[in-house]
Formats: sequence, structure tokens, C-alpha cells
Amino acid sequence: MFKLAISNYKALKIMKRILLFLFLIPFISKADVFDDVVLTIKSNKSDVVSKFLNANVEITLLETESLCSKAQAEQMLKKFFDTYPSKIINIKHRGASAQGAKYAIASYETESGLKLRLYIFMKNNLIHELKVERE
Repeated sequence: MFKLAISNYKALKIMKRILLFLFLIPFISKADVFDDVVLTIKSNKSDVVSKFLNANVEITLLETESLCSKAQAEQMLKKFFDTYPSKIINIKHRGASAQGAKYAIASYETESGLKLRLYIFMKNNLIHELKVERE
């Protein structure tokens, strides 16, 4: 009888841990939209990145600055990725405003070793501003 009580207690303890873990999974595994954006930028595929672009985007790629449509921004990104393909991108800082806008600052290293800084500003999970500058 005593052995049965101990084994039931151990089983109950294990069940509590499993339930706690299952409860916490949504909070632990919830990825930030910036993680998805950075993955798409790392792919160097402008058509994939364009899925995150707003209908109109303010875009700065080194010396080229433009307020353009999603299609124009995609073409600009294609040329940029052809010239400066990414090797390493790391988010250094991210934040959000009380109104729900989000931003991230990342380091962007090209395959040739050029170090750039990437700024991403989003509303409603769409990029409204994308800026790439020299570090």
C-alpha cells in the first residue's frame, strides 16, 4: 500500500510538470515577427521579403532613398541583395510604441565582409520603413 502511494505521488508530480510545460509552450515558443523578417532578409530573396512590405514603403539602401510602392521596393531590394548578399544578420535591439508600432535595429554583414546597420519599422506586422546604412 505504501509503495503504491509513493508511485502515485511520483506520477502526480510528473503530470504536474508536464502540464506546466504544456501551459508555458505558447509563451516560450512565440516568435517575434522580426525573427521572421530577418530570416527572409537572410534568404536574399526580395520576393519573399516583399510579403512583409506595406503597400507603400519608405526605403533607404545606402545612398538611395525613396518612398515607393511595394513592387518598386521589391525591385530595389533585388538589386541590393544581388550587390550586397547577406552573410550574418543579428538583431541588436527591438522595441515597440504604445500605439503598436514595432522597430528593430540589426547588424548586417555581407558575404564580402562589409558591415552595415539595418533599421526596420513595422505597423500591423508590415514593414513601413526599411533602412540600411554603413556602420
